[in-house]
Amino acid sequence: MNHEPLRGIFTPNMVPLDKQGQINEPELRRMVNWLIEKGISGIYPNGSTGEFTRFSFEERKQIVRIVTEANDGRVPILAGAAEANIQRALEACQYYADLGCTAAAICAPYYYKLSQDSVHEYFAEIARRTPLDVVLYNIPLFANEISIDVVVRLAEKY
Repeated sequence: MNHEPLRGIFTPNMVPLDKQGQINEPELRRMVNWLIEKGISGIYPNGSTGEFTRFSFEERKQIVRIVTEANDGRVPILAGAAEANIQRALEACQYYADLGCTAAAICAPYYYKLSQDSVHEYFAEIARRTPLDVVLYNIPLFANEISIDVVVRLAEKY
């Protein structure tokens, strides 16, 4: 795993679509280049702009592939991996690591209310098996809350 801490401003980027509703790859590449030219510290594809609810798993992988290719190693990439289950989150992490991403942002499981012990175990399992560093993305309005106790327990072990 990468132990260089993420620093600066990472921007979640919008995903432009063409007239057929498909990912507009040239425009997405242009946006990545523009953000880097303007001095952004890192790129955050699939983060906080609704991709995990609006795009398929394959489309989310395509978004990260396009962003990493356009980035060409210039700035770190924090790829959003808010998936519906642990296996899919790990699959995303492996794919993003293979592309050269720096880290993955993962929210707690959503839809069903879980205990904090279950939230801890979810992230502990990911930490044990992912090739990427993980940024905990706490969005209690839409997913299970990640308590400070869980963060401390994870930080002490992983």
